[in-house]
Amino acid sequence: MRASHIAVLVIAVGLSAVALAATSNVDGPQTRPVPTALVAAEGLAEDIQADLEAGNWTLARTKVADLETHRSALRALLRPGKIAGYEVALDSLISQLRRQDRPASLQAANRLSRAIVGLMADYDVTVPVQVGYLDVAGRDVIYAAEAGRWQDASAAARELRANYAAVGTHVAGTNQTLDRRLRQRLSELDQAVAAKNAVRVRAIATALLDDVDLIEQTY
Repeated sequence: MRASHIAVLVIAVGLSAVALAATSNVDGPQTRPVPTALVAAEGLAEDIQADLEAGNWTLARTKVADLETHRSALRALLRPGKIAGYEVALDSLISQLRRQDRPASLQAANRLSRAIVGLMADYDVTVPVQVGYLDVAGRDVIYAAEAGRWQDASAAARELRANYAAVGTHVAGTNQTLDRRLRQRLSELDQAVAAKNAVRVRAIATALLDDVDLIEQTY
């Protein structure tokens, strides 16, 4: 899910917690809206990757500071066992940013995105979490290919196929052109990974990520 520069609204985090509590005191179907802090963290993790791609370390660090703010809010909302993966990924990102290790920082930020998608699976989301994992795997395949980690790139390509299988019927039913194009790009990506062509992998995966944005809009 491509980020849209989410504003940091700490007050809204409190309102989200109140809303969650309120749903437990009413009769009828219960809903669990995604906490505002988690939505903001998702956008920040993706924005940080865009900043790192552009070489803007200062902006990336500013957004990590915002993530630290949301860490406190999420600790108040989530059980320790649930937030553990998020905290490990965030600490790794902070460490890599200090070293100014761009490939490692990108990978750490994407691991944070993966942890966030996993947390969102526990809430009522409009867009299936598989779409979020498509976004994460799309970036994983780029980072792995550019680091020469071809086994990891192959695993990411397989993950893309597996997650698209979960939503492909929906996409085909709403936009057949998008479905055909995405399936073609998945095949082209497999070929680029098999050929160990990192430039081609980035080009295909970047186009595929644009299509994932369009998938989001079908829900």
